[in-house]
Amino acid sequence: MSNRIASVRTSQLSVVELRQPDGQILSYRHLAGSTDVHMRGTRLAPDARIKLKIGSRPGFVELDINRGGIEGLLPASRLGRDFLTYVLWAVSVDGRASNLGEITFEGDRAIAVNLTTPYQTFWLMVTAEPNYAVVDPSPQVVMYSVKQGSSSENRALPIQSELFYFTHYAEYEAAPGDMPSGVPDQLLQARRAVELASTSSVLATPRAGSTGLKEEEYTREALTQAKSFLTRAEEAYAKNPKDQEVVQFARTAAQSAENARALAMGAVGGLVIRQLENEVAGLKKQLGHAKESAAAAQAASTAALPVPVATVMVPRHLDSDPTLTIGIEPGPAPPLVKQPALWFAVTGWTLALVLLFRRRSI
Repeated sequence: MSNRIASVRTSQLSVVELRQPDGQILSYRHLAGSTDVHMRGTRLAPDARIKLKIGSRPGFVELDINRGGIEGLLPASRLGRDFLTYVLWAVSVDGRASNLGEITFEGDRAIAVNLTTPYQTFWLMVTAEPNYAVVDPSPQVVMYSVKQGSSSENRALPIQSELFYFTHYAEYEAAPGDMPSGVPDQLLQARRAVELASTSSVLATPRAGSTGLKEEEYTREALTQAKSFLTRAEEAYAKNPKDQEVVQFARTAAQSAENARALAMGAVGGLVIRQLENEVAGLKKQLGHAKESAAAAQAASTAALPVPVATVMVPRHLDSDPTLTIGIEPGPAPPLVKQPALWFAVTGWTLALVLLFRRRSI
């Protein structure tokens, strides 16, 4: 578990490139009706296929996947213990992914869905996810939209660009895990969502006093709320596994937990930025204290040193001349022992005076 926490804490925004030569970004803004779009499986789901209709409407684009329009899509849990469901995403030209909704199953058959997106130009992908409410996609892309056939009626406008997207969620457990039999999928998603949120950034560290950040307070409250709803879902499941409250509380728990994780990881909001700003301010304050301490120590060292005096030896009959004893008064400069140049200067002037008085005494 410690390795998992460390990896999640250091997770940053990553870019995922989808290198599929037949992938295509399409623009639907100009369409007066609907057009058929196909999705094909990656190496993670080579037999998966989706056929859907996409049409432009005033202010949004509508996507319709009919019953029977999804084929060959196996349970997501085969890809790792963190993966419990599939999510369909619309990805803009600049790599921003928008969660369109969960692809759910009745037994082994996927259920038809009708979705909308405000994007006008995008490509589609399906990823394996730990819960339906994820804000950023995982790197586990199982399907993507492909180029339309030349015989397609009312074709969408193809856009030449690379297929890529950004995500804060690049670290997941890909090792296979055993799924409890008989437990509703929604309850499994809620459990995993709370686990992932609890190991994310600030949420993984016990709170020590007030940080002064409202964002962190709201983030912790969201996680507390998620744990509360998960407890209610578990209690309802223990009383009656088929009770609708199990699904209701579990999905609410998953959503609250995902909100907390997104805030803690910086996928939404400004908590991470605010934390960094506070850390920088703290470091500047520490640096200022260090400079003040160093200056005080320097001043104390200077005050403790004795006043250096250089005495010039001259003939006896001239020893009453007050100019022959040179006292060097301390000034604001650092100690003399730390300034070799001053020592050379004093020595030079002393030799010059000795030669001068010897010349006068001849």
